[in-house]
Order: sequence, then structure tokens, then C-alpha cells
Amino acid sequence: MNTEVRYLSKSGNTKKVAEAISAAANCSAKPITENVNPDTDLLFVGGAVYAFGIDDELKAFISNLPADLKNAAVFSTTAVVESAYSRIKPLLEQKGIHVLSDEFHCRGAFKFVRKGRPNADDLARAEEFAREAVASVTQQSRG
Repeated sequence: MNTEVRYLSKSGNTKKVAEAISAAANCSAKPITENVNPDTDLLFVGGAVYAFGIDDELKAFISNLPADLKNAAVFSTTAVVESAYSRIKPLLEQKGIHVLSDEFHCRGAFKFVRKGRPNADDLARAEEFAREAVASVTQQSRG
């Protein structure tokens, strides 16, 4: 199965989670500036909520994804608000990409808020999320 991880991380929080996910999914974590292989079976897409929305760069990345991507899993980090899932999922679905119902979200450090996050427990949960997402897509493809 071809799995890829792409993320946008301004502070490094989402990058840490992306690297944990990629380790568990046996692929590389790359920033959204890297193209996605159109034969990807599962794309992990990560971002954060900045000023109550997702970054325009992430929106542009999603709008330019290959039309034949099959599945996506969303992960995010935020210091204060809830996850970016509800903002990312509709953009992926507009492209005709099936979005897994499970997401991964954890708190991230920002200035003096939530120092030390994501922590080792967060990263372990991210790895478990990745393993479960890969297993789900693998099972789905076997039908």
C-alpha cells in the first residue's frame, strides 16, 4: 500500500506529529510543498488552526491534490481551539477523496501555553492512530 504524509507546521508541533505518524506508517513525512504521488492509497494530511482557520497554503495544497487519491486521514495540533478536522475534511471531500472518520488531534505548545506538547504520550497516540488508519484502509481495499 502506498502511504504518504504531508503537513504544514509553523511552530514545529505538527511536524513532530507528522514524523511519528510516518514512522508508524513506514513512509516519510514531507511538508506540503512536496507533491503527492497520484497512486497514493492513504494520504495523512496535517495542519493546525491559526486565528480560528486553517492556513491558505494548506487550502491551496488540498485544492491542488491529484483527483485520483483514494483516502485521507487528518491530523492536527492546536494550542487553544479544537482540531482542524472540521475545516480540512470538507476540502478533501470536495476533491472526491474519502476521509477517514477517525482523526488525530493533540495540543501543541504556543509561546507559554502548553509547554512540552506534543509530548511522548501524544506522539505514541499519533503512532497508534497511523497504524489503525493503515489497517482500516488495507482492510477496506481487501473488501
